[in-house]
Amino acid sequence: MASGRSVPAFALIGLTVLAAVLLYLPALHTSFFADDYLFLDQVRGKTLFQALRTPDPLSNFYRPVSRQLYFWSVAGASHESPWVFHVVGLAWFAVLLMLLFGLARRLAGTYAATFATAMVALHYTADVPIRWACGSQELLSVSGALAALWLFLSGRRWPAAIAMMFAALSKEVVLLTPLIAIVADRRTGEPWRVAARRAWPLALGVGVWAAIWMLAPHTRQSAGTEIEINAWNPIATYVHLLQVIAGAEVRQGELWRMPTVAPPPGPLLLALIAVFMAGMGWRWRGLVMRGRAGGADTAGGAAASLVDAGEDAAAQTKSLSPRLTTRDVNEARRHAIVTGIAWALLATLPVVAVAVLWSAYYYLFAVCGAAIALGAWFAGRARIWALLSLALLAWGSNSARHLQEFATPRSPWTAMSHIDKFYIERATRYCERYLEDLKGMKPTLPKSSTLFFAGLKGNIAFQVANGPLMRWAYRDSSVRSYYLNDFTLAKAQRGPAFFFLGSGDSLSEMPPGPDLFERIAFSMLVNEWPPGARDALTLQLEQHPDDLRARYWMAWCQWALGDTLAARASLTAAKYALQRGPAPTLALGTALGQAGKIDSALALMREAVPQYALDPVSHALLADLELVKNAEDPAGPVEAYAARTLAPGTALMWRRWATVQMHRHRYLEAFKSFRQYFKMAGADSARDLEAQIWIKGIQQSLPGGDIAPEGLRQ
Repeated sequence: MASGRSVPAFALIGLTVLAAVLLYLPALHTSFFADDYLFLDQVRGKTLFQALRTPDPLSNFYRPVSRQLYFWSVAGASHESPWVFHVVGLAWFAVLLMLLFGLARRLAGTYAATFATAMVALHYTADVPIRWACGSQELLSVSGALAALWLFLSGRRWPAAIAMMFAALSKEVVLLTPLIAIVADRRTGEPWRVAARRAWPLALGVGVWAAIWMLAPHTRQSAGTEIEINAWNPIATYVHLLQVIAGAEVRQGELWRMPTVAPPPGPLLLALIAVFMAGMGWRWRGLVMRGRAGGADTAGGAAASLVDAGEDAAAQTKSLSPRLTTRDVNEARRHAIVTGIAWALLATLPVVAVAVLWSAYYYLFAVCGAAIALGAWFAGRARIWALLSLALLAWGSNSARHLQEFATPRSPWTAMSHIDKFYIERATRYCERYLEDLKGMKPTLPKSSTLFFAGLKGNIAFQVANGPLMRWAYRDSSVRSYYLNDFTLAKAQRGPAFFFLGSGDSLSEMPPGPDLFERIAFSMLVNEWPPGARDALTLQLEQHPDDLRARYWMAWCQWALGDTLAARASLTAAKYALQRGPAPTLALGTALGQAGKIDSALALMREAVPQYALDPVSHALLADLELVKNAEDPAGPVEAYAARTLAPGTALMWRRWATVQMHRHRYLEAFKSFRQYFKMAGADSARDLEAQIWIKGIQQSLPGGDIAPEGLRQ
């Protein structure tokens, strides 16, 4: 037997779990975010059976364990408390760490298991799952897969199959766990087919998942927005694996920058103590064959008693049991390293499908495998190397988790995650402030209220779908909410309607008044949404049938939608003559404008346009004059819209309209209009330096541009 006192395993795992708890205690105060409200909405007021039968609100994947079952259970027990959800999430992470310790100990011994568990406890791949209630999908799937592997290597194959099914129904990232089990269970020199046959219960668990997934009451309409396969995805995915293990996420253009944030002192100290203690009192005790299944010894059981204690490989070798040779020890260690590497590579493969939206937390399962491989490798070396490496990995992880930015381009080659700790914290901070302002203005809402929002900060998910956040906040299933761009007559008429504008981190109600729906219509016109503008003007005219301006604007909405007959009727009702022109005063108006006599030119064209309502050039000149006179008045933009609507094949009409949208901060719409202008103008547009400068500035401010990240850091 071994000499010296061994440190109890529960003390080692206790230290690493305590390190994780200290690291993530601040996360317990995070609010719900984005998809959380959808899943709360799905289970609220339903039995579990009803919740499971309800189509998935995201319509992308069927994950009944980590979505319906988890949210139904925790929401029902906590009255939908975000704090309780995060406590449960942290508890699941503790379970994950304990399962990882047990599995790693079985594969590579206590010392390697302690290192692996400490590494994952401090690693930033758990940041998003713990801060996001929807992180249940990652935590439950990885925990289930770890349990399946541990049970399988212990000879409990049917419980392992159940755990595998549980994991697969939580998230698909663990579907290749049976292959990992084959590598872990294969004995030296054994044919792969023999090891594969033993893993069939895990394959059965995946098969049950596949059957349920195919028969489930859900659609897959949204899956295509997340899954995208191209030739570069596999390469990028595995590059990101190495990047994530090291925590080497950086801002654009700072690829070689060293980590800037020191490791968390308290959690790191506890983790280092655990690793140090794991190597203190242990001696090689020999390989004891454990975990018999059907009378056969498993390779995992054979490696189970590989326990490190020597300060270096020589000290360990001297204390070997007579039953154990150095070759046996090295073989067991190599097996654990190979298993960990294969695990990391196989667990990364499903991420290839979503590489364009990659985030570090996708790699949590893969990092578990990498941690076991590293732990087994350090088991044969002096403790100082494991301690230094753990500190370096914690340094990289902490720098990555404190990165004040996230990737916005849909690309597999971004240098940082698309969703990270900063993404969650920024979004929840804005949502909390918006909700505080909203509840201050509207402590309660009438039944069947509909809320419309405009000007909200990007990438915060305050408004999702048809308003699950509002239904959670007001505890009223009849409330609906939408972006203002989604305004329709049916939505506005279902009950009381309220309109709100976001500005920075504040929310205010649109000032009421007789022109409210005209203001809404104008906003949607600039946003290139004539159906919504038409519906808003319909309500405006219902309340104010003599509003000639509303009828005039309505005509251009109808014309843009292809209903020229109704548009002509609206122009006539607005007292505009349906003549095509050109207006006889057009040349004079142009000359006056060029001479700087704006008021005279305006007076002339304001008389001409009502007489020649179908002359696009007259509308274009009037638009230019109105914009010079007062760019904030809606008259100029509406005339520019009329000119472009009447002459959509004229390049300059698109250029003018693009500048209007740019001035109104509709950058995405302006970008599209400029693109149309360049396409129609052809070679002439290359000489338009002003437009080239404008579109370059817009590109820099859009997602993926150089300026865009600055706004996301707020």
